[in-house]
Amino acid sequence: MLYLKHCITDHTSIAIWKVEEPEEDLLSQISRQEWIENIHEIKSPSRRLEILCARILIRELTGEEKEVYYNDSGKPFLADHSYHISVSHTRGYVAVAINKTKDIGLDIEQISDKIKRVRSRLIASDEYINDDKELIHLLLHWSAKEAMFKFLDAEGVDFLNHLFVGRFEPESAGTFSASETRTKHRYNFIARYQVEPDFVLVCLEANS
Repeated sequence: MLYLKHCITDHTSIAIWKVEEPEEDLLSQISRQEWIENIHEIKSPSRRLEILCARILIRELTGEEKEVYYNDSGKPFLADHSYHISVSHTRGYVAVAINKTKDIGLDIEQISDKIKRVRSRLIASDEYINDDKELIHLLLHWSAKEAMFKFLDAEGVDFLNHLFVGRFEPESAGTFSASETRTKHRYNFIARYQVEPDFVLVCLEANS
């Protein structure tokens, strides 16, 4: 079912699907027969559900069904290039963000304390984590770096040495700055985040 849908900026909208329906119910919401046939070719049941939910969310956000392609690295894009899109999934949820004018990065992460095991490989010495809110703060850093990784779509990205999150105090929702040093562009980002009972979500775009 549609869990959440809203505009987070003048140009960026996000939607989240909570995966509760059987595959047959989701397939019934797709009208193009050739797209259904393509989905049937995918062997992984979980991957089929993710693709179906993403297609439904794209229709929900744009008002029409859109054909989705993937580049060599797996980054999705619309065949008609009408919107920039980013897609993410975590256990039980699929999320999509669209922007009419510029590229975006989106990530959704299940709340789990497993993130604490990789803190040393994720958080640079000059990045700030509030120890009283460690789990959520770590997850938001991880989600932001995943979103940057998707945005950059570049080889050899090191989360510790190339991707950075500015100092912020985690709340239920808000914004923070982020940056990267992997590419010649040296992008600076504005990241918008949301914390839900089951997951955190970060959507970012580069500063103009």
